[in-house]
Amino acid sequence: ADLTSPEGRTRWRVSGLATAVGPTRSVTVDGSSVVVEDRDGETAIRTVWTDPAGGSAAERWVLPDRRRDLLHPGARDVLDLERSRDGRTERVRVLVDVVGIGWIELPAGPREVALQRALVLVGPEGSETAERLVHRWIDPRAGVVTEVSGPPAPDGRSRLAVGAVTVLDAVVSGAADLTIHLDELDFDPKQVVLYGRDRGPGTPVSSLTPDGYATIGDLVAASTWDFSGDTSGDEVAQTVVPVVSSETCNLGQCGYDTPNGRLNREDHKLGLADAYVNNQVTEQVVGATDATVWLRAGAQKEGVSGAFGTGESRLCYIGNDGTQERTQVPLWRFPHQDGTGFYLQAGDTWQAGPFQCEQNIFNTVCGSGGLFPRLWSKACGTHAGTQSGAVIKGGVVTLPSGHTVNALLVRTVADFCVYTVSGCPALFKADEVRTVVYLWQTPSLGTVVLLQSDQNVADTTSFTTVHNTNITYGLFPPLSITVTGTTDTTVDLSWNPGNDTHKISSYKVYWDTDSGSVSPYAFDSDADASQVTFNGTSATISGLTPGTTYYFTVTSRSEFQHLSDPPGTPTVYESIVFPTQVSGDPSSVYPTEVQALTTGGGCTPTEEVTGLVESKVAGGIQLCWNAVTDACAVGYRVLGSDTADSDAGFAPIADVDAATTCWTGDPASRYLLVISRGGTGTGPWGHYGR
Repeated sequence: ADLTSPEGRTRWRVSGLATAVGPTRSVTVDGSSVVVEDRDGETAIRTVWTDPAGGSAAERWVLPDRRRDLLHPGARDVLDLERSRDGRTERVRVLVDVVGIGWIELPAGPREVALQRALVLVGPEGSETAERLVHRWIDPRAGVVTEVSGPPAPDGRSRLAVGAVTVLDAVVSGAADLTIHLDELDFDPKQVVLYGRDRGPGTPVSSLTPDGYATIGDLVAASTWDFSGDTSGDEVAQTVVPVVSSETCNLGQCGYDTPNGRLNREDHKLGLADAYVNNQVTEQVVGATDATVWLRAGAQKEGVSGAFGTGESRLCYIGNDGTQERTQVPLWRFPHQDGTGFYLQAGDTWQAGPFQCEQNIFNTVCGSGGLFPRLWSKACGTHAGTQSGAVIKGGVVTLPSGHTVNALLVRTVADFCVYTVSGCPALFKADEVRTVVYLWQTPSLGTVVLLQSDQNVADTTSFTTVHNTNITYGLFPPLSITVTGTTDTTVDLSWNPGNDTHKISSYKVYWDTDSGSVSPYAFDSDADASQVTFNGTSATISGLTPGTTYYFTVTSRSEFQHLSDPPGTPTVYESIVFPTQVSGDPSSVYPTEVQALTTGGGCTPTEEVTGLVESKVAGGIQLCWNAVTDACAVGYRVLGSDTADSDAGFAPIADVDAATTCWTGDPASRYLLVISRGGTGTGPWGHYGR
């Protein structure tokens, strides 16, 4: 069903298909032509696709991954081409729509894709016949990874039969070119909550994934990581909240009134008597050549009694508390910049300067005193006396919830010795620190997996157990969404929320007549509650217009009570709303969006479109017209022809919704018309249509 009826879904599985060795394809771009050669043994089939207008239509058809701007839901394209094969050349027109986004499970593993529907028309202009209907799953890093085609039904949206299926058997590892921008990692407060589990000290590395890697080095060397089997441990909640003195007893030691500060909290052991909080105070500073998130202060196991490394340890770096200047520590550094701001990518590194016997550790519970309440740090022996970070690579992570995400794998290292008195004499060395943390970072969510070594390990790769884990299972949008039914005025949706839902308190449905990637959704189940009937993980949306395409997305919500908040004052968090994404290649993944076309339409418009005006814009032309008042009209259709002799030469170029009275494009046709359209037909064409 994922192949025969692929629309209205956000997850497709073809990994179980029996595959045969097929041809090897080579593609050569030569100006406005693209040469495709499929070779199977000694047999080769050579096809040349050409844009007769000298443009990029051939490349857009054969290599759709090169146009990421056309891989978002609702994107449309009309391709006029010439196809040459076996000494024969014929005219081809392809009507392309992006009708879905999500994940496809290939034999080689999961891939993030856009689903494209293409109706291929062949023949002279004005008398084309439908040759085939194609659905293509396009990975922007690997091209078309799966394709199914066959003769089209009269509606142009479905197939009469499946004629051919092609599945890419092997693909290069995912997330190779993933980037994370500053605003996708350093969030504003109260935007995101992530729930995970800590399996505690001594957890074997071999138990973290089904692959059973012996060492942490073996684990991080992989290109994909399956943490879906990890469902044990104490619960942890990650949040970002405003910096206020009531959040931590660290205020007196570190200075917590940084003007741009954020408090990154981890509430551990939710619901247990021995719950505690880890936190970090960070400050974002944007410069001319990079952006840095500075670590100003932090606390490990705040409120827990014990020695350094087992109880509360509060860390203070350069601050505004009037104490000695301390070495600044960058938590994140974004050295690259593009049109959307500063970003990280694989290969980036950063490092603090060495500590020069600095008093930056407070080793008692909330400043309660004790034998060694203050500790000093610096380099000694093999310890460099620094904190550093590095982005190792990208890869695909599968989480206990079943969600599959692209992530950057980051390693941070704290490496210094601890002394009990100033001056840091060898006689008073209290401890050594070489703590290694591996973080799988995802845009717009943050850390989805954290693995931390013991306090002092020999190196960054050889340890076989971890001291603590945080492997997240939410709060995420639904794993997948499916359209399960339509009528003239209703659409039924169902969704898979994932494998762990105990922190989800409710769901929210959004919808509109255009994609959320084009404009914010006009309707939702809070503001328009009378139109939505929920039944667990399904809903019926009513009051819709017949014969209209709608776009839907669903989010999850959770009420979370911070440990330091007064009882009965939970914060309501919502999973991210499309088109904000947990990964960005293309702007698809979670949350996802589905399309549904309501049935019927009831009537045909009788009002002619008037006031058509054409103007030149960058990259093409813009048509604008007067809105029609006909109640039967659900939108407009743009038609084009190379001759104006009769209506027979005009063919559809694009459909737009009723709220839109302008269209922008670069059509090959010389003559253009705009007509109204209804559920059962289109309106008059002026004197051609009469």
